Amino acid sequence: MQAQATAPNKRSSSVGSKRRLRFLMIFVLCFMSWAAVNIWGQFAKLHEKRNAVANMEQQLVDAKKVKEQTQKEISRLHNDEYLDQIIRRDFHYSKTGETPLSVSKQ
Repeated sequence: MQAQATAPNKRSSSVGSKRRLRFLMIFVLCFMSWAAVNIWGQFAKLHEKRNAVANMEQQLVDAKKVKEQTQKEISRLHNDEYLDQIIRRDFHYSKTGETPLSVSKQ
């Protein structure tokens, strides 16, 4: 009679452990799916941020070029001959006794 009594207990404990194992596997699968979705989202955000950084670095390079050109222009503006050239070119002024010539572009 003892042999018969132990057999059902083994079966019920075996069924219970399989159920717990199945529940644990479902839980682990759900957790891994959630983690994969979050990691995928983080990669997309990282890609966007890298593009933004690259764009800003290009803007910085352009701004440095403009700054360099402006500083060069400022240093040239301290020269009187350069100022005369700019005044003649941009404002069409001429010195006394000079005859301005106009060249037509075709």
